[in-house]
Amino acid sequence: MSRPSLNYCALRYLNQWLSKDRYFCEALEGNDRPAKLKALSDAASFYGVARNLPKAFDAQKGLSRYEPLLEVIDGVSAGSFEGITLVPAIRQVRDDISQRYGNREVLSLTTKFLWIKLKSPILIYDSQAKKALDNPNNIAAYYDKWQIEFKKVQADIDAACRTLPSVHTYCITPNLFSSSDIENIAATPWFKERVFDIYLWSLGS
Repeated sequence: MSRPSLNYCALRYLNQWLSKDRYFCEALEGNDRPAKLKALSDAASFYGVARNLPKAFDAQKGLSRYEPLLEVIDGVSAGSFEGITLVPAIRQVRDDISQRYGNREVLSLTTKFLWIKLKSPILIYDSQAKKALDNPNNIAAYYDKWQIEFKKVQADIDAACRTLPSVHTYCITPNLFSSSDIENIAATPWFKERVFDIYLWSLGS
């Protein structure tokens, strides 16, 4: 199986962060409720999970689209997702979202929205990444395998991320961020984890 270039994955995620994820994260960090709902809507569309949250459980009940989802996501705090509480806390949020949307399976989208709210230590549970990791059969096993495989390429991801400031003119918004801005973004642990996500998604596809 051909393995994607980590330099490619780093630049690809940088562009995704600058053009998509940055806006989603900034909105959920703020206090503007309409902006939060729009960010959830845009993120649901971008990540392809809108179909898993039917309008029958929000808009068709006279609620704002994704209002029940925002109620859950707004209520979480980083302190609940530390150490041994991480996976149980994710499962609890999954159950809370599922209950509001017809008891559907929503684990993958739960991790996506939790990541937007909290970033690290949330890891996105994704079908393509799961395939690349030899299909661990539950989220706890997935997280364990993800961490094992990440450590194998962590030094190479670090090196790939260090190259990003020198190629920032290739970014989707080259005039909005300096090379030092890019350096700071690319040095964060959560950014490097998302580079590995891109690597896994490419491998699993």
